[in-house]
Amino acid sequence: MKWMSAVFVKSIALSLALSLSLLVAEPDPSVDPPYAKWGLIAVKEAQKKYNSEITDYLHIGRINLSPTEAEETFKLLLSRQGMPAAVLATVRFNTVTERLISIKFRDTQP
Repeated sequence: MKWMSAVFVKSIALSLALSLSLLVAEPDPSVDPPYAKWGLIAVKEAQKKYNSEITDYLHIGRINLSPTEAEETFKLLLSRQGMPAAVLATVRFNTVTERLISIKFRDTQP
């Protein structure tokens, strides 16, 4: 009889764990991440500056400089005269107005 109650408790615990796992929301791939706007601006400006196609980019991270200013940094992969190249793009913007303040580019290793 004691083993039956232990099995019952384990069954309830397993059922509860499975039910809770269904409640955990999966990220919606159709929703753009918060940095997407700044990544697109970085890509467009790099295409103009380097006259190259951007083949890929990686979001490095965000730094909050103050309550109203932040920087998003991206590594942009491009092709210069058929050779792989990369630049770091740092996009500074106002977090309240969502206005661009500056973009800086620095060459880096691909």
